[in-house]
Amino acid sequence: MSRRIALAALAAAVSFASSALANATQKVTLTLDWTPNPDHIGIYDARDTGLFARVGLDVSIRAPSDPTAPLKLVAAGDSDLAISYEPELFFAVAKKLPVVAVAAVVSRPLNSFMAIEPQIRSLHDLKGRSIGITGVPSDYATLDTALNAVGLTRQNVKIVNVGYNLLPALLAHRVDAVLGVYRNVEGIQLKLRGLHPTIIPVDRAGIPSYDELVLVASKTRLQNDPGYRSLVQRFVGAFLAGSADARTHPGRSLAILKRVTASDPKFLARATPATLQVLGNGCLTVSAW
Repeated sequence: MSRRIALAALAAAVSFASSALANATQKVTLTLDWTPNPDHIGIYDARDTGLFARVGLDVSIRAPSDPTAPLKLVAAGDSDLAISYEPELFFAVAKKLPVVAVAAVVSRPLNSFMAIEPQIRSLHDLKGRSIGITGVPSDYATLDTALNAVGLTRQNVKIVNVGYNLLPALLAHRVDAVLGVYRNVEGIQLKLRGLHPTIIPVDRAGIPSYDELVLVASKTRLQNDPGYRSLVQRFVGAFLAGSADARTHPGRSLAILKRVTASDPKFLARATPATLQVLGNGCLTVSAW
């Protein structure tokens, strides 16, 4: 999305907020998909530069207790919004969770298989070896599709659920490879350690392209609560303006991420510009879904 379109979206949200809420401030809880990292810069930019405040939102951002929590929290009404993965939405709908994607955060796949052993250069090299995963439902569908593309099945590998500890498990050689890591995050972290990882993006492993990260809202509340619909509309407008602003001011984006994450500055210096290139424009393509 161009900066002009993003600012137009914010202007519309500001106008809507002014007429609907006067000067009231509404508290909003957002649950991230993971710990704070460069993928979330549009959210933090909107918060730290006052874009959310301009549309009457006081946004509280929190990391989830585990990777499967964000959608459940939105469905239960314990979080107003969440960031999650497009494939997880399909499993959520199958389980009758009342959640829906309302905007793309990162509109291309980042998820990858990664290994640091020099003997592993392809997915077929994982035969008889172990793969660490976070344990979200889409991990298994991704594994099945990718392994099938090289003539393997889950029975040919050992699956280890390591939760958030993907990179520590790989570095400690608890597993031979991991799935669920991003080339713009963990891929850079491994290279900064002097390693030469094998990185296989899932969209080069038989997986169709998709929106890596999406903003998720409560379907029930959108249908029944006009105030919540207003909240979501204003949040999306400010978030998109934040993403555009982050791309326009990469130096400020880096400074924001240094404040809100515990990441090494050297990592952020490389990961921030790499991530700004892949931020979504907010649009969800129905045909792709």
